[in-house]
Amino acid sequence: MKMLRPQITLMVLVILLTAVPGFGQNGTVPSEIEQFAADWVLPNKDYANTRFTTDSTIDSSNVARLGVAWTFQVPGVSAWGAAASNPIIAGDVVYIQDLRSNVFALQRDTGEAIWERIYDNEVTGPNGVGIGHGSLFIASGVDEFSALDLQTGETVWSRLTDQRPTGAIQPVVYDDFLFITSQAGVAGSGEVDYAGYAGGTSGHLYALDHATGETIWEFQIVEEGFWGNPDVNSGGGTWYPPAIDTERGSIFWGTGNPAPFPGTIEFPNASSRPGENRYTNALVSFDYVTGEMLWYYLAKPYDLFDLDFQISPVLGTATIDGEPRDIVIGAGKLGRVVALDRETGEVIWDTPVGIHQNDELREVPPGEVVEVYPGILGGVETPMALAEDVLYVPVLNLPTPYTATGWDAETGTDAVQAAEARTEIARGTGELNAIDINTGEILWIQEFDAPVFGAATVVNDLVFTSTFDGVIYAFLREDGTEVWRYQTEGGINAWPAVAGDMLIVPVGLASPPYVLALQLGEGE
Repeated sequence: MKMLRPQITLMVLVILLTAVPGFGQNGTVPSEIEQFAADWVLPNKDYANTRFTTDSTIDSSNVARLGVAWTFQVPGVSAWGAAASNPIIAGDVVYIQDLRSNVFALQRDTGEAIWERIYDNEVTGPNGVGIGHGSLFIASGVDEFSALDLQTGETVWSRLTDQRPTGAIQPVVYDDFLFITSQAGVAGSGEVDYAGYAGGTSGHLYALDHATGETIWEFQIVEEGFWGNPDVNSGGGTWYPPAIDTERGSIFWGTGNPAPFPGTIEFPNASSRPGENRYTNALVSFDYVTGEMLWYYLAKPYDLFDLDFQISPVLGTATIDGEPRDIVIGAGKLGRVVALDRETGEVIWDTPVGIHQNDELREVPPGEVVEVYPGILGGVETPMALAEDVLYVPVLNLPTPYTATGWDAETGTDAVQAAEARTEIARGTGELNAIDINTGEILWIQEFDAPVFGAATVVNDLVFTSTFDGVIYAFLREDGTEVWRYQTEGGINAWPAVAGDMLIVPVGLASPPYVLALQLGEGE
């Protein structure tokens, strides 16, 4: 952990902050988020990303009574399925976005469409909608941000990202700011055949004026100079929503890997990017108003194997040496869960989860193939949940084979495509780990025969998750005992929203894909 002030585009910050109402004042919660706080109005339930609700009536005594209330067919199918994020529930309406950027407002009780916006722009995801100030905020294409009127779906504003690819995050609104990101690569408007990990490209964090879409501040994840070789190096995608400490005024992001990985024909074993490769595979803390970096923690410097630290950070309070301590917890594809002091970034505990093999290698022997756990789609791939003193962590055990040259890649784009093509999802298995946040100790583990892409969600005394073979599970929080399961009609790589007596889950890998609403009283 180090303290510094890195490169930030401030866009004449002082002028903007005094010109825009609300900036520089105490942070305020948008009215919709405050009004519907008992529902599921933020991507991970709250600004702390706990994915924990006690506002639902679902618990272990009645979960077996969950049955189908309605389904809604999702039209927008991409290479990654049709839905890979969290629905938003606000009062009588459910909002969801598919992986072709299409947006739907549905009646909560029936699933009937109130309005829809069809873009048909394929993205990689996980995308999704954010809500606040009378608008619904989205990435409406591979290089476009938009705000839609909450009642009608009409466009309030839209803006391009200068060919920086997006469509891979669910935005969050706090105060007068919209927080959203772009990824590493070059994109054309409305096209999906962008060059991911093109040389000289980086993920960017944006704080936008929610009313206009104008940039208030912006941060480039990869350091200026691209670690000495902008023709080749890239990285730092940010895939999941941030956590916001509304009392301190700080915001926390988890960042993705450097590239190429492991390397290319000309630059094997990351020789094009020596050093720490800041600020990739990191947890970074900023003042949410000014964009000033407060601290950063590099979870995996000089990464060869796409071992992101990308999961939404989770805020909690642990008891350390008998004293309460505010912490932020990060995790990602590197298969480690790390708790840090929220104020300073000091590491409190660091717990490995899942299978680890060859992931600490500093180089791949020339001419050899090594199999690495976690692989390109392994480790902690989807969001965690925190209930009281226990963190629930979904883990995916899935290897990827690598060579020093990224299977004779010429570019970072070639290298990632080669890794994806050689990762066999059918070989994957899953786990759900329960971790004591005071010690980092693993309390219990549930194992699965299929990959876990369904996140963790805590509802009263239950923790839910789902697997790639389409099974939704409920376990007792206390000891991991399975109390319920439900077989859907297709694979799941999204996560649920819960409100009242209803659990809403996108089933994006069914044929056809659909949104499933399970409700108490509809089952046995």
